[in-house]
Amino acid sequence: MNLVDLVIDAADKGFGGLDASLLPELRAIRRDGPARARRAALLALLHLGGEQALDPADSAVLRRLIEIKRPTDRPHSIDGCFNAWLTVRGGDQQDIMRVLGLARSAPTTYELGETLVAHLGHGGPDDSRTWRHVLISPLLNGWTVVYGPSCDPDDEPQVEGWVQELSSRHGDAQAYFYGSQGDGDAWLVGSRGRIVRRYSSNKPETSTGEPLPVEQRTLARLGLGGPPERLDTDYLWDFVIECGAPQVAAELSIDPVWTGWPTDPHVQGQPVIAWPESDDDVSILRGCYVFGI
Repeated sequence: MNLVDLVIDAADKGFGGLDASLLPELRAIRRDGPARARRAALLALLHLGGEQALDPADSAVLRRLIEIKRPTDRPHSIDGCFNAWLTVRGGDQQDIMRVLGLARSAPTTYELGETLVAHLGHGGPDDSRTWRHVLISPLLNGWTVVYGPSCDPDDEPQVEGWVQELSSRHGDAQAYFYGSQGDGDAWLVGSRGRIVRRYSSNKPETSTGEPLPVEQRTLARLGLGGPPERLDTDYLWDFVIECGAPQVAAELSIDPVWTGWPTDPHVQGQPVIAWPESDDDVSILRGCYVFGI
């Protein structure tokens, strides 16, 4: 099989048989054709080397495509299997970035943001670290949503400080984790600079504060006594099915990942991808298998 046919075939089958040694040949296909292989070559470049493997002309093509799509782009729920997010009252993206230590941002579409969130949730370009790139929504029904593994209240210790400061500056802020394959639920709720509730189904011993009204109603409906963190395993599953992170988020702010997504959200602004200055040299899409822009 010649290189052109190999690239076309590999783009449809998870990029098997390709490696980084082919980057120069893939760039040549992007420049010189044949036309039938140019799209597959672009996807292969992104998979093997990420966005920094692209020639300036291809980077400009992607930016132009994003700008073309943004005026009619509509937000939608994003379920990336392993979902971690913040919700912050109000729509001050720049202030949220300052609190999270993110100095860089770029326009995005929701589809590209979903690509990023799903990729990072599965380890990103290197699963030995937590990536700080996030998708930041515009104002959605009065709330801004920040998606990314670094927002996980179960595993990322900096999140508690973020929620405290964001709630102090904006009134209310929350952090959530939802594993859509039964990998657990967690929520961390801040109001006016104070953590009022922390709950984790995976780490119940870390739970603090009184159960939220939505938790209390679920416990009563199921006939269960005591806070969720003290439930036996047999009853815990019943509880989180009815009162998991998506349901709590829908009650307190906005559920961005599951069935609680508002059918016609009021939108002000545009989404961005943001990251810290220290990660300027990271090619964050390297290793990604499925691309949406």
